[in-house]
Amino acid sequence: MANYLLLLSFLCCSLLTFSAQGNEQPTENKLNALIKPKDKAAQASQISNESAIILTEQQKSQCAQYCSAAQTDDSYTQQVHNRQNPASSVAYELVIPEALPPRNRWSDFLPILGKEAREAGYLLPLPFGISIVGLTQEQPFKVSKIGLEIDGQQSDIINDFIDDTITAKNLKVSDTTYNLRFDAWILPFWNVYGLVGKTNGKAELELDVNLELPTLLLAATGIGSGYNDKRCTSINLPFQGPAPGHCLVAVEGIATTLHFNGTVLGYGTTVAGGYGDFFGMFDVNYTEADINIAIKKTQQTVYSTRLGWNGSIGVYQGQIWVGAMKQDIEQQIAVATPGNRVTVLIDQHTSSPVNYLIGAQWNITEEWAVIAETNFAFSDRQQFMMQLGYRF
Repeated sequence: MANYLLLLSFLCCSLLTFSAQGNEQPTENKLNALIKPKDKAAQASQISNESAIILTEQQKSQCAQYCSAAQTDDSYTQQVHNRQNPASSVAYELVIPEALPPRNRWSDFLPILGKEAREAGYLLPLPFGISIVGLTQEQPFKVSKIGLEIDGQQSDIINDFIDDTITAKNLKVSDTTYNLRFDAWILPFWNVYGLVGKTNGKAELELDVNLELPTLLLAATGIGSGYNDKRCTSINLPFQGPAPGHCLVAVEGIATTLHFNGTVLGYGTTVAGGYGDFFGMFDVNYTEADINIAIKKTQQTVYSTRLGWNGSIGVYQGQIWVGAMKQDIEQQIAVATPGNRVTVLIDQHTSSPVNYLIGAQWNITEEWAVIAETNFAFSDRQQFMMQLGYRF
């Protein structure tokens, strides 16, 4: 009996043990079920944070590239700003616009709209200028018409008659001119000026004359006196018969050099402006020269354009440019033939009106400047110009 009771007691203890183990396993499962979602959320949050960090780095990289490009642009603009010419004699717009204060000078009434332009960020030169200009040039000319003046008189009939019997060749003119020039900026980009000066030089040419003038034609035009050979004698020309005959003018290869001098008066206008490093300008002027070998005043119209750099490098501040010029010159010179009272009148104009320029200006201060300009070597017209200017 006792053995049975021991066996029954052992079985009950075993059942209680299995029952306790069965109850503990669901509890652990429930705890795991509660704990694991939290762990998963934390892991998901960690992954999300890592993704966010990676995205932020990409954004930073993109921003760095963009900012680097922006800094490069800003750096270039700043470089242009740093090398701009504060003493420029040509108006230009600053690359970094800033309102410029008034100068508070007596000449501030010009240019018109100058105050508004400075407030908008335009640097303007001083409005008035006076300068001394020296110009030397040498160029070939073409002959458009040749006529005669006999005993101080001209005849259209005779000039039509002689036609091609007189030839002028190898005509070349060289001159040196000194001008005093006064200018003013009327608007920020529009300048007007006047000039007065002196010129001197020489004209070199060769003349071939082979002309027979009928004495009846001379009598009809009132040149000379007498009949036949006496009319030729009265104007110091040989006679060729028979009567009524001809007066002969026959000269070949007359190498002639004519020295001349005179006064020059003129006026002109310039449109100019720039932005940052660069500037451009267009100029036109008209002058008249009253020279001693010309029957009429020499008239000259000059058109020119220039394009170049405007800034400062070290102690140098100024402009460097290339350009083109067109000179439209018309004049009539008088050449006396040796031994008689016959003068050859030559109407001439430039044979190579266009040449190409290179030049520079040094703005020593805002007031003082020096200019030098010449032509490229391949131009038919050779010229050199120097100018010393003062602005106020």
